Amino acid sequence: MPSAVNGPNFEEALDHVILGMFTSTNTPQNVILTVQTASEIQTKKKYPVLKTHLEEIQSHAQQHGLTTATLKRLLEVLTSPNALDHTTQKALFKILYPAGQVPSHLICMVVNALGYGSRKASVSNQQLLLKWMNVIHDVLEDNSILSSLYSVFFNLLDMNSLRADLCPLLAQITRRKHVRPFRVQMLQDLSQKVGREPALSKIMQIYDTYAPGMLDVKKSTGRVPEFSHPDPEWANQLQRILEKADHLSADPLHQREATPSFRRGPKRLRLSASVEGSYSLDRIDNAEDLVNNVEKVRITGLATSDLDDPVLQIYVTLGSEDSHTEDVNECLSKAFMQQHESLTSGRDAKKPLVEVLDEALAYTQYTKTLPKPVMTFLEKYLPEWLPPQHQGIILDLLSHIPLKTFSALQTTLLNPLETALLSAPTITNPLPTLLTFYTTLLTKWTAPLLSSPSAPTPSQVAILLGLAKHTNLLTQTLLTTSPTASTISLILTHLSSLPLLVAPPLSIPLPPPPPLTTYLIIFTAPSLSTLSRLCSLLTSWKVAFESNASTARDQGQIESLNAALMDTCNLLFRSRAFNAADGHALGCLIPPPVVTSLSTYTSGLDPPQPLTSLFSLSHNPNVSALSITAFREVEDSAEDKQPGSVAVRHAGPITTKSLAQLGREGGVKMGWKEYRVLVLRWLEGVGVSGIADFGAATMPGMKGGQDAVARAKAGVA
Repeated sequence: MPSAVNGPNFEEALDHVILGMFTSTNTPQNVILTVQTASEIQTKKKYPVLKTHLEEIQSHAQQHGLTTATLKRLLEVLTSPNALDHTTQKALFKILYPAGQVPSHLICMVVNALGYGSRKASVSNQQLLLKWMNVIHDVLEDNSILSSLYSVFFNLLDMNSLRADLCPLLAQITRRKHVRPFRVQMLQDLSQKVGREPALSKIMQIYDTYAPGMLDVKKSTGRVPEFSHPDPEWANQLQRILEKADHLSADPLHQREATPSFRRGPKRLRLSASVEGSYSLDRIDNAEDLVNNVEKVRITGLATSDLDDPVLQIYVTLGSEDSHTEDVNECLSKAFMQQHESLTSGRDAKKPLVEVLDEALAYTQYTKTLPKPVMTFLEKYLPEWLPPQHQGIILDLLSHIPLKTFSALQTTLLNPLETALLSAPTITNPLPTLLTFYTTLLTKWTAPLLSSPSAPTPSQVAILLGLAKHTNLLTQTLLTTSPTASTISLILTHLSSLPLLVAPPLSIPLPPPPPLTTYLIIFTAPSLSTLSRLCSLLTSWKVAFESNASTARDQGQIESLNAALMDTCNLLFRSRAFNAADGHALGCLIPPPVVTSLSTYTSGLDPPQPLTSLFSLSHNPNVSALSITAFREVEDSAEDKQPGSVAVRHAGPITTKSLAQLGREGGVKMGWKEYRVLVLRWLEGVGVSGIADFGAATMPGMKGGQDAVARAKAGVA
């Protein structure tokens, strides 16, 4: 770097630089040279055009970032003693946006400027340099450079002026391999010397995670807050710059926000290997490294914070050693034992329960297996649990419980879960939450059964039967206490997951939805979508039963499904509502005296309306408008093809008698069967396929009306 210019040479150097800038293009390199020269002038005289140059650099840096060469020249100014005032130097730090990945030699230059000494950067600049390294941590050319310099950073902790900015950086790069007895002792001594500083307490917590019991952290009660991001706006601007760079367009960095990644820290496994010749998971950065070294990797210890690391999850899944699962179980056992002791004693645990549960959930979601220590802890915790605390995480964990005896599940987990939710004073209606949980649990049980080459075992069948009967009661309770649109949607979603288990290849003889459930939904259906979903559900059950005709099935289940099918047909297609005389029909379980009273009432309306047809396609409140629209399209089509052929149009609603009268008076001639086929085909055409599929599955005779519909559209009698 050029030597400083002093005394009489000041004006000569100044004129030379300014002349060079105004006689050539003001490139970022020339502007940087001007700033660099000004920083070496040992005088208090203000540099005349420095403010203009700073504005030029700032504008260029915020749009394009700084190249490695330009970044190096600015860092040379900032990492050594100079004559620039603090405001100018702080402004320069604000524009240190790298245009690409930061090479290791620049990091070494920055680290070399830290510490005591006359040739080091000023204390304020050292603080800013640490903040800068914190923010650009994820854009380093070599992610291991900071780890290699760990000793230098750690030995600077005794500098009171740097500790607050140094600890966040140490928190990001500390791994198990860095935790050594002499460093633990240094932290203990420093803590006794300076007291309970939040930043130092956080580092001690991290060390205690890797080496439990070696540090005296009992005095630090409560949770130490996470380090906040030094400058989120600056980091987001850096990300925008990098996204514009062609050579970094595929960098995974651009897939995430800067602020959240800083708060949680990079996802790198805090494990080390103790076997000679083994390979540390700390050194694995991608799938290729893992595949090439999978046989060399040895796990010597685990912390719960490691369980949500993708590398560990992949390794444990691919590994052939059963001891890996034992390591995970042992780690979780220790963690949950501490949590249980904390809950019973009333003292705060070293780590919040929500963090341990969240880390266990991340591992569970990847492996699709709930570790045994988690189940053991939840069996003890659920009786004392106060929802909605940790509710989402606990329900997600319980949705991975394995298939085991249903009575055992009810005793140890499900009954305590339901009791906790039902007795929670802050939850007004926990039943939808319970049904959603059971639906998720059933779905996760179904997937492995479908992928298994063998048939379900008798014990598995018994478990599913027990769950189906339990949820049938839950759905009926929901329908009678909270028949809202969202509740009915949850019920239909749950019931729709069952036919997959009933149909081949599983052929599990689960009971269909009770007829009462069907009736409650069809009479309270808040929308056309709900009615269509119900019809689709009934069709699925009918198809599932018919595909297993050779399977031994309880006669009561067959009669129950047939009753729901027949009564629904009578309501929608046959205009025979509440008719209990047909085979299999139950008259929607409406007592005959009530039917008689309702019939008397509807007969007295003006005009009189027959009760039996008030729920048909023409009168149903969810379908009636669409039905008359479909018929009027036929009338319009006939009139277009033969003008004057439609002398009278139907005013609606359409019935068997009104169709016959319309044909006699010169309107469209169409029979009742053809009309129903028309409506079903029209509904299918607009996406309401559930009702159309149900009609095709339960009323085969209606298929013959398609030709008549075509003739009616053509205006042919």
